[in-house]
Amino acid sequence: MLHLPMPEIPGHPPSVHVTSGAIDGGCTNAAVPLSTQLPQNSPQTASSPTTTLPPDFFQAAVIGAGIPIVGLDAAGTIHFYNQAAVRIFGRSESETLGRSLDSLLPPDARPTAASAFQRTLQQRSVNVYEMAIVPVGGKHPLHVAVTLSCVINEQGAVRGVMAWFRDITNRKELEANLTRTRHMASVGTLAAGVAHHFNNIVCGMNTMVEFALATDDPGAMVKALKMSSEAASRISYITQSLLACTPQDTHCGRGTPDMADLTEQILRFADAVEPTLSAKGIALELDLQATRICPVPTARFGQVLQHLLRNAQDAIETRSADVLGAEKKIILRTQSQHDQIMLQFTDTGCGIEPEDLPQIFDPFFTKKGVQGGGNTNNPGLGLTIVHGTIIDLGGHIWADSIIGQGTTINILLPTNNQ
Repeated sequence: MLHLPMPEIPGHPPSVHVTSGAIDGGCTNAAVPLSTQLPQNSPQTASSPTTTLPPDFFQAAVIGAGIPIVGLDAAGTIHFYNQAAVRIFGRSESETLGRSLDSLLPPDARPTAASAFQRTLQQRSVNVYEMAIVPVGGKHPLHVAVTLSCVINEQGAVRGVMAWFRDITNRKELEANLTRTRHMASVGTLAAGVAHHFNNIVCGMNTMVEFALATDDPGAMVKALKMSSEAASRISYITQSLLACTPQDTHCGRGTPDMADLTEQILRFADAVEPTLSAKGIALELDLQATRICPVPTARFGQVLQHLLRNAQDAIETRSADVLGAEKKIILRTQSQHDQIMLQFTDTGCGIEPEDLPQIFDPFFTKKGVQGGGNTNNPGLGLTIVHGTIIDLGGHIWADSIIGQGTTINILLPTNNQ
């Protein structure tokens, strides 16, 4: 009979103890009475009967549990291995007991498992991580979530670690399918946007060229060709904007980009745009805390700030047109967060509808351009460029917005950008 390597069962009442075995292989016969009261059909009173569970109740329960459970001593040696573990790993007890946990894991999962195991012992904490395993004789990997928890005896000493494995393969497959579906939807949106804009521009160019070929008026011909050239420039802008969203564009034949510290870049940007904003009655506030050096590519990050400024101005002007005397302000804040720097670009504009918030970084998503119901030529690529640049720099970006109060674009950048 295997001894259950748990002097105590976490989560059970203090009166419930299992002392028939120890995870380090020792055995104690001085058992603390294992008893608990089972639920009764009627409310318990002082004279209600007490049912004593058999000494091997919890041992049998864990051995026959529906999830794989592995008991380890402090050195990581396996002393307990239930029936569900046999099924998921494809190894019998005789092949497993007395061996290390690494013997059950693929090589690429061992460093993560070792780190979580040591953290569990040192901090007496519960640690959860995920990994993929291939059962002996199996062809396809299983994705499992592993929960590690300390086994602590009545004296408060750590006796070992219990590892609980939960098969999450179906969940991972569903997540992968959802990701593929979202990617296909994004590709469809991108294709529709490119087709829409290119079709409009090319049709206009074709009309202008045909007009230039048919006219005998040199002035009209020059005007038509000039309009065709402007249309070609719009096509170039769209393609360059799409390229800016791809990580490969960072060093694509352009040499090493000029770098500047984030704070320095913001100060230069503020000096350049403050007069224009002031003329429009928009206040620009800076709240820049002392931070570590965070190098960013000068040209690309300048483009990020310009796109954010353009969106903030549009939002403020939209709200000002609807609300008399509305506050017109843009605030740039920076602060350190461990080895990262947070940049917040806040405006007091009209805000973004909650249903639109998840889509604002998608290509060609716009409420101002013709495609979004507006009356401008905005193709809806500004925030897409911003998102692509920040991700390419190893950062994160997200937006918070309240209708009628404004929007904050949050950018988190590592301080080791090179």
